[in-house]
Parts: sequence; C-alpha cells; structure tokens
Amino acid sequence: MIPKIFNNVIIGQFVLTGVKVKVYASGRFLIITDVDDIEDPTIGFGMDEDGAMIQFDYRAVDQLSVSGNAVTIDAYNKGMEAKFGGEGGEGEEEPKEDEDKPKKDGMFADKKEESITTLKDLLKEISKDEVAAEIEGATAQIDAAKAKLKASQAAMKTTVKTSKEKIKAAKSQPIDDGVVKEDHEDYTFGTGDIIKNINPKCKHFGSQGIVKDVQDLEGVGKVAIYTVTNTGDTYRPGDSLTKTIDQLEPITAIGTKE
Repeated sequence: MIPKIFNNVIIGQFVLTGVKVKVYASGRFLIITDVDDIEDPTIGFGMDEDGAMIQFDYRAVDQLSVSGNAVTIDAYNKGMEAKFGGEGGEGEEEPKEDEDKPKKDGMFADKKEESITTLKDLLKEISKDEVAAEIEGATAQIDAAKAKLKASQAAMKTTVKTSKEKIKAAKSQPIDDGVVKEDHEDYTFGTGDIIKNINPKCKHFGSQGIVKDVQDLEGVGKVAIYTVTNTGDTYRPGDSLTKTIDQLEPITAIGTKE
C-alpha cells in the first residue's frame, strides 16, 4: 500500500540513519531529535528554533528535510518504487520475529540497517530528479534565448530592407535645382515678371506664372516664387511654386526688355 501522508514509520526510517531530520508541519520546521519523538503513531514531537518541543500531527507534515534535501511524500514513494517496485515501506508484510529475540531501542531497532540503505537509494533518486529538473530548466532558457535571437535577427533584416527601399526611393526622386544651366546674368528677375519652367527633368516643366517674390537662399542660391497661370499634369492655375532661377526663363518683364 502506497502511503499518502507521512507517518512515524517513514520518518523513523530516516531518523535511524543518524542524519539530521526535520518535519515541515503547520508552516514551520521541527527537528526530530530521536526516535522517541515519533514513537506514538498518532502524534509526534519536534524541537523548534528556540529549543522547545512542539507537538505535531503526522497528517500536517507537508515534507521532510533530510540532510538538507527536501523530501515530499511523492518523492519518497517514487524512490521506494524505484528501489522495491512500488512498495513504499508502509503496509509491507514483515517477517514474523522470533518471540524469544529481545527487541532493542523500541519499534525501530530492527529496521536501522534497512533504513540506511533505503535513505541512500531515496536521496539518489531525489538527486536524479533535481539534476533532471536543472537540465530541463537550462534547456528551456537556451530555447528562449535562441527564439529571442531569431526574432531580433528577423527585425534587423526587416529594418535594413525598409531602409534600403527608402534610399532607393529617395534617389529616384527628380532634383529640381541646378539641372539646367542657363546664363541669366543679363536678366534680373523681379516681382510681376511672367516666367516659364524650362527644366525638362523637373516635374513642373512647362509651368508658367507670375513672379511673386525673389529670394537668395543660403546653400541654394536665388529662387523665384511664382503663381502658376497655366494647367499641366502636376500643376494648375493658382499653385505657388519655388524654383531656382536657372530653371526659369522670362517671357515678358515689366520695365525690362525681352
């Protein structure tokens, strides 16, 4: 029969090995100082951190601490199953003792040697589980790191691709300024002049208009701002365009000769 909770027999097996055993019951650890502390099959006693002996119910024991190793009832049963094929140490049919053979150290005397062997095997099984859990956790971390790296690389590729497309699009845009080199040194643009765009590479090529203002922009040179008076694919009457004067040609000028 596989035990569902700890009892004094199970705890006693560990105590008999001579290692430090604690029970975790009702939210606190209690040290089992001797097998006498758990002689009663219903109620046990353990020493708290202040040295006081505290009574506990075996049904309230969540786990044991054996030489610093946490042992749950499931871990105990698993270890016992690996050792004895499912026999958890409780409910086993024990051989009848010789009635004439004197008992030593109470109910646990004849089980000390067996308990030491069982403890070693059980802790070995628990250690295997801990190693397996560590490996599983580390593997999960590696997988997560790989996934994160893959996502980062994909994002970088997307950014590079988008940037290249922007550069390509920018290079394909027509440059309005400085394409047609006409000598207008003998002519001075002024407000009210009627001009036309003579740059065939400009998207506003063929547009005509009346100059509203002439400005000298740093890094660009002289530009004329004109109001469009004709219609084209990219312009219509009333539009305001700004072009460098080398892209423009006067049609008529007020107060100047043609």
